Amino acid sequence: MHTKTNKNIWHIIIGGTIGNLTEWYNFLLYGYLASIISQLFFPTQNTLLSLTLAFTVFAISFFVRPFGGILFGWIGDTYGRQRALVISLIMMAVPTFLIGCLPTYQTIGIASPLLLCVFRICQGLSAGGEHTGSAVYVAEYAPPTRRALWVSTVPTSAALGVLISSTTALLLVNSFSPEQLLSWGWRVGYWIGTLLCLISIFLRISLPETPNFQKIQHKKLNKRFPISTLIKNPTTRKNLLIVFCLASSWGVFYQVLFIWMPTYLTHIQHFNRNIGLQVNSWCILLFACLIIGVGFFADYIKRKYILFFSCIAMIVLAYPLFTLLSSGNLLKVYIAMGIFTVIFSLYLPTAFVCMVEAFNTEIRYTGLSFGFNVGLAIFGGTCPLIMTWLIEVTGNNSAPAFYMIAAAIVALLTTWHIHDKRGEPI
Repeated sequence: MHTKTNKNIWHIIIGGTIGNLTEWYNFLLYGYLASIISQLFFPTQNTLLSLTLAFTVFAISFFVRPFGGILFGWIGDTYGRQRALVISLIMMAVPTFLIGCLPTYQTIGIASPLLLCVFRICQGLSAGGEHTGSAVYVAEYAPPTRRALWVSTVPTSAALGVLISSTTALLLVNSFSPEQLLSWGWRVGYWIGTLLCLISIFLRISLPETPNFQKIQHKKLNKRFPISTLIKNPTTRKNLLIVFCLASSWGVFYQVLFIWMPTYLTHIQHFNRNIGLQVNSWCILLFACLIIGVGFFADYIKRKYILFFSCIAMIVLAYPLFTLLSSGNLLKVYIAMGIFTVIFSLYLPTAFVCMVEAFNTEIRYTGLSFGFNVGLAIFGGTCPLIMTWLIEVTGNNSAPAFYMIAAAIVALLTTWHIHDKRGEPI
């Protein structure tokens, strides 16, 4: 399994992660264009209300992710990882293209936001099986002594997808006049996403099935519902809870720092929209570079130590860093976001490889996908709404820090119960 040529290794890593990059680009483009989409599909006299409605649809697409996790977990654990990953890309490509062609509220009325919601739900189902499926695929090919490094390529590809999405939004804002952007310019981002999906499908069709799945493939023919095995077994239930808690904190950190932050800087701190996207793009680029490095060291350093340090750093520094973010000074914003990015880059790849290792081969795709996406849906999907609500209720622009601190405490307590499988076969 580990005597493959470098060409085959790169084929597996690129093929396994390319769809993940594509899916995150398409899934999160909506968040970056939320201020534009809110005007076109949810027009009201109150700008904040329109934005809230747009983010409500964003949250709904997160809520269906666990169902996507169950669906693609079943496909992946029963019929194969490669097949599940190809289907998930097809399910992302179709609604992405349709959103790019969708008439606005002014043209077809209430049907417009309703169809937008339906297409976002389809994207959410697809995303529910892609990120975790990519991790399972790569992990099952990785050498035990390099598993964290290999698995770190998955969140790295996700970060690159987010970066490309954020950068595309920035280019659209700079390339078109406000009138052109509202008229048709925003659609270009979705057409680019459709093209990325088609390229990714082409690359992924030729991928081989993982050796782990091939070993248990004959057993799955008579065992078609891995979710029932997952829930009935006390050990897997405990591991499911660990994955849920780690993913919940992940969802809060990711949403606040890389999805909601441009909106915060633009609408709350009143920076130019370009500035908000620029800060975001630079920090995601830094994040993508750091993840690989942390993944490398997580194969040599006890993973609990890395997680403990990142959680404690978040608890101690979240509020002071948000004070810098709300200072109105661009340099302080960059400093705060840079420190936040370093802290989160320690947490994410380390937590992710621990989540992948939590389940055995027969239920790995389902267990990881379901636990991860439930946590992400409940706490990640609602995060933009909660952040906005906290600021409105408290009148404190740094109030979101308290939510991040709570998430870090949950992750810190969960870390005590992780079984570190560094260097062990899975």
